[in-house]
Amino acid sequence: MTEPAFIAIDWGASQLKAFLCQPGVLLPKVLASASGPGVAAARGQFRQTLLTAVGDWLRQDATLQVYMAGHITSSLGWYQTRYLPTPCLPQALLPALVQGQCPDMALWLSTGLRCALPEGGDDVMRGEEVQILGLLQLAPELRLGRQLICLPGTHTKWVWLEHGEIRHFRTSMTGELYALLTQHSVLLQQAEDATEFCPASFIRGYQQMQGAAGLHWLHQLFAVRTGQLFGDMTPSQASAYLSGILVGADVRGWQANEPCAGDDCDVVLAGNPRLNFCYQEALQLAGFRVRTFDITDATLAGFGWLAQEQRRTGVIVTTGSAILGCQA
Repeated sequence: MTEPAFIAIDWGASQLKAFLCQPGVLLPKVLASASGPGVAAARGQFRQTLLTAVGDWLRQDATLQVYMAGHITSSLGWYQTRYLPTPCLPQALLPALVQGQCPDMALWLSTGLRCALPEGGDDVMRGEEVQILGLLQLAPELRLGRQLICLPGTHTKWVWLEHGEIRHFRTSMTGELYALLTQHSVLLQQAEDATEFCPASFIRGYQQMQGAAGLHWLHQLFAVRTGQLFGDMTPSQASAYLSGILVGADVRGWQANEPCAGDDCDVVLAGNPRLNFCYQEALQLAGFRVRTFDITDATLAGFGWLAQEQRRTGVIVTTGSAILGCQA
């Protein structure tokens, strides 16, 4: 008997990604996909933005269950759900699902995770918890021992697992800072060509972050501008060089703040192809062994597990009263 299809929504700060899925053994089969603006651009129009992306699917089948995770469930999003404290098993996301109060669809919201940092203060994630859940489905061996996962993106996450449990994580604003500097600063003389990327310039930027020079990375950033002024770099080379500086700063900062990040540490990397290339190059140059996964596969595997387990177990999810805030 074929299990019913469902809709998976990964709605982050910079982009909405929607998938119409048929459940599979590990990975759901994607029947259709759609995209839309991220949370910041869609603010005040969340419901209409979502209906623009998935409305046709719902009109064809009004019984579709919709699962949503990411920045959209934060204090800046449509529904604000609670944070589960760490340590936490990713499978705890299932009973923590929250039912959204939306007349257009059966909507289920993932909760986020909160981590107390050893130096004081907190860190949080929203959306990445579903991706980690998916990675554990794709690679069950990650449930054994101590594992380090890097999820590069707008807000890059460095996550420690112990025996399949999320113990600790840190966030780096690498992607958001890259977007701000390329779009709202003097560093690029003209818009970058998204289809062009110069690996050699990326590596050169990364190398600038090594040794004492890397401590003054705010100065290194300005070299992105001067390199173009005097013909040393094209805009595409400059953007790759900037990416190398930021990724290099991220990797170096993580090494300095994580005493367990020794040279014998393996890193599980899950991002899109461009980010996987950048972080893999940087981590390998720093002496680490790297294993890569596609972030869309991890996301879909996580949503697929939630959809199948909710249907199989009939688990009663948290009602909409657990929603801390709601904006149309």
